[in-house]
Amino acid sequence: MGLSYKYNMAFIEALGNINCGGIPMAITVQTDMATPALTWFGSEKLKQEFLVPSISGEFVACIGVSEPHAGSDVATKRVGDDLIINGSKMWITNGTQADWMCCLANTSTDKKPHLNKSLICLPLKTP
Repeated sequence: MGLSYKYNMAFIEALGNINCGGIPMAITVQTDMATPALTWFGSEKLKQEFLVPSISGEFVACIGVSEPHAGSDVATKRVGDDLIINGSKMWITNGTQADWMCCLANTSTDKKPHLNKSLICLPLKTP
């Protein structure tokens, strides 16, 4: 949002005074994990669909990174204009309240494993 890191540090320090881990974790998943990449790299359409409602408090975001046994190797396949995602995620902070997921998935088979990942904005009402 264009603020310096001093603001973020003050925010994080204030969250550190809360006597539980769940609330600060839920808030920082929204503010520091799910939305920054969308802010920096997302299209205007994605920003309007996911970022604006997340900042206004209408949407809750979660992150989908870890798989049940280890890794982040959920596979995708492009079929026409659709992206088919195959796999599962686990340990999803905000998952039960979230409207959308920032999902880490493999989107390329011709790149090295650490270069083939994409973050996908996934509405959780998607079948």
